[in-house]
Amino acid sequence: MPTEMTLGDYLDVVRRRKWWIALAALSFLIALTVFAHRMPDIYRAETVILVDSSQVPDKIVATINTGDIAGRLTTLEQQVLSPTRLKTLVESEGLYPDPTGKRAEEEIVKGVQKSIVVEGVNPGGGKMGEFRIAYSSRNRLEVAKVANRIAQMFIEENLRARVDQTQDTAQFLQDRLQDTKRQLDEKDAQLRSIKSRNIMEMPESKPYHMEALANLRTQAQAIQEKIQQDQRDKSMLQSLILSGQQEPTVEVDSATPGGSAEGVYQAEIQKLETKLMQLRTRYGPSHPDVRKAQDEIDRLKARAASEQQNDPAVVVEPPAKNAPGQKRRNPVLEAQIDKLNEEIQQQTRLLGPIQAQMKYHESKLEQIPVWEQQIARLQADYDLLKTQYTNLLDKEKAAELSHALEVHQKGEKFEVLDYASTPTKPAAPNRLLISIAGLFGGLLAGIALAVLKEMQDESVRSEGEAARILGKPVLSGIPQITSRRERLANRWRAACVLAGTVAASVAVGLLLSFVSGRFF
Repeated sequence: MPTEMTLGDYLDVVRRRKWWIALAALSFLIALTVFAHRMPDIYRAETVILVDSSQVPDKIVATINTGDIAGRLTTLEQQVLSPTRLKTLVESEGLYPDPTGKRAEEEIVKGVQKSIVVEGVNPGGGKMGEFRIAYSSRNRLEVAKVANRIAQMFIEENLRARVDQTQDTAQFLQDRLQDTKRQLDEKDAQLRSIKSRNIMEMPESKPYHMEALANLRTQAQAIQEKIQQDQRDKSMLQSLILSGQQEPTVEVDSATPGGSAEGVYQAEIQKLETKLMQLRTRYGPSHPDVRKAQDEIDRLKARAASEQQNDPAVVVEPPAKNAPGQKRRNPVLEAQIDKLNEEIQQQTRLLGPIQAQMKYHESKLEQIPVWEQQIARLQADYDLLKTQYTNLLDKEKAAELSHALEVHQKGEKFEVLDYASTPTKPAAPNRLLISIAGLFGGLLAGIALAVLKEMQDESVRSEGEAARILGKPVLSGIPQITSRRERLANRWRAACVLAGTVAASVAVGLLLSFVSGRFF
C-alpha cells in the first residue's frame, strides 16, 4: 500500500474491498437484529412519591428529624432494598419463578435489586419534593404491583425510622435527665450535710462569732484592768509596809519563829505573773514575750528556792519587846494585801474560761473561709447541674412532642402521588436502535478489515502506482481478462460466502440471545 494516497486511491480501495465491507456490515446487522428480536420484552412501571412537609408548624412543635431528604432517601434505599427485605418480597410476590431450581436465591434477589431504580425529582434545583420508584420485569402484569409494593415499603420504613429516631432521642434524653437528677440530688445532699454538721462554721454564723468575740474581749479587758488595778494597789500597800520598817533587810514574822528567803522575791514574781497574764491575753501562750516572761518567773522561783536550801537553818530569834532591829507589823495593810491577792486569784480564774471561749470563737472564724470556699465550689457545681437539668428537661419534653407528632403521622411523611399502572408497551429493548447500531458497527468493522487487507497486499494496482515505484513512465497497460467460466466461479464463490455469512450471523445472534437469557 503506498505511503501517500489521494481521495481517489481511497475510493479505489473501497471499490476493491467492497465485499469485505458489505459482508462485515451485513453480518453485524443480521446478528444484532436476530439478537434484538430474540430478546424478551421488558416492561417498566413507575410510582411517584411526594415528600409531604409537616402539618404542624415548626414554631409550635419542632421536629428532631431534620436531616437532608436526599441523604435519608439513600439510607432508606439501602434498608428497603437489602437482600433480606427483597427476599421476603420475592417470596411473597413470586418474582422470577425458576421451575428448574437451577438459580440460587441470591442470584434472583440480585436480579430484582438491579431491576429497581430510585431517583429523586428536583425540577427547581432546590429541596427535593418528590422521587420516583421504577421496577422493570418481563412480566407485564406484575411490574405495577411490585412497584406499588416497593413504594409502600419505602413509606412504612420512613415512618418507622422517624418514629424510632424520635423515640431513641427521647429515651436518651430521659436517661441523661435521670443521671443529672441523681447528681443534682447528691450535690444537694452534700450541701445540706455540710451546713448541718458545721452550722457554727458557716458564713451565716460570722456575725454571731464577731459579736460574741467582741463581748468576750470587753469582759477580758475589764478583768485585766481589774487585775492591774489590784496589782497597783497591792504594790502600793507593800510599799507602805516597807517604808514603815527600820530594818528592811530582815523580815521577821512575830507569829512565826523564823522567815524564809523566798519572801524577798515574792513582789517581783507577782509583778512578772501579772505581766505574763496580760501577755497571754494579748498574744497567746506561744508568743516569744510570753515565753520570756515565764522563763524569768521560773528563774526567780528557782533562785529563791536555792537560797532557802543553802541556808535552811538561819532563824532570827524574835528580839525582846522594843528591841532594836525588830520588824514592825501592820495587820491592817497585810489584811488588805491578802484580800487583794484573793481578788487577783479570783479574777484570774474568771479570765481563764473567757480566754477559752475567745479561742473557740477565733478558731470558728478562721474555719469560716475554708468552709465558705468548699460550699462555693459545691454551690457552683449544683447551679451548673441545675442548668443542665433544666435544659435536658426542655429537650426531653420537645422530643416527646416530636415523637407524638411522628406517631400520629402529623410530621413530614411520604405519600403516593401517582400509583404505578400496568404498562401497555414494553420499555425495552429498542430493536430498531439495536439493528442500526449493528449496521454502523458492521460498516466500521468492514472498513477496518479492508484497510488491514490493503496494508497486507503488496501488488501494484495502477499505472500511476507502478510509475511511482519504478521511477519511470509506463508505456502501456494490459487490463485483466477473465473468462466466462472464471466469472461464474467468482459469482458462485461470492454466493457461498454470502450464505455462509448470513448463516453465521444468525447463529451468532441466537447464541447472544441464549447467553443473555441465561445470565440476564
